[in-house]
Amino acid sequence: MQTLRNTFLIAATELTRALITRRGLVSLFAFGLIWLLILTTIIRPAPMLVQNGASIGSMLGSETILSIARWQVAEFGVHWFIGLYVFPICCIFYAADQTASDKVRGTLKLLTLHTSRSSLFLGRFLGMMAVQAVVIALTLLSTLVVAAMRDPTLITGSVSNAVFIWVNLMIVLAPYTALMAVISLFAKSGMQAMTYASILWIVLLFGIYWLSSRFPEAQLLKSIFPGSQVSTLVKHHDWSSLGTVLTPAIQTLVFLTLGLFIMHKVDL
Repeated sequence: MQTLRNTFLIAATELTRALITRRGLVSLFAFGLIWLLILTTIIRPAPMLVQNGASIGSMLGSETILSIARWQVAEFGVHWFIGLYVFPICCIFYAADQTASDKVRGTLKLLTLHTSRSSLFLGRFLGMMAVQAVVIALTLLSTLVVAAMRDPTLITGSVSNAVFIWVNLMIVLAPYTALMAVISLFAKSGMQAMTYASILWIVLLFGIYWLSSRFPEAQLLKSIFPGSQVSTLVKHHDWSSLGTVLTPAIQTLVFLTLGLFIMHKVDL
């Protein structure tokens, strides 16, 4: 019970640190500027983009483009497409330094005097997930405002679309966050963790490509990558998307289990 309490306390601390400290606010401000650019140049003109895209998709037979055109509120269809590819990249950057810097400063060793290593590892992971949950919710709220300004009758559909996107994006980001939690245990800084992640991705991609050229069954190894279900998920616009939840759930569980094992073995 105490371990669970400490885990959620650490997660709450991470969320608070991201929302009120200078470093956290600067990161949020930087992302806010990027999102404002996306909102004004891509999401706001979404109805026209989707209409033109649907015509092109019909000619090219693109199932992805046509699925975006089926959304009840065009702004959220575009948000869905952008979010599936942009937020995982942001996650790798933002969740890279879950333990790396604190380990170098000796802060992790100090914290383990007051809580268990498991609480510390899982608390940091949950804290990163909480921060991303807030950020995604804010982007969805801004999209809802844009859609409502275009047509107030879209508010009900916008809320439904927003909930759908929020739930699915959190599922997509969970294995990315868990993987960066593991990599952060070996790094000395967030930048080094991102470098390690890039090297790991490239090596595995080439390795799987090489194996697939000789053994077609090796294509199944692609499922070890976080986001391996995105190409399928992007075509969904309803709750049938939850049929893809098994892959990210297993990935997250495996990464967290591996991270807990390493956390208890590594020298802090």
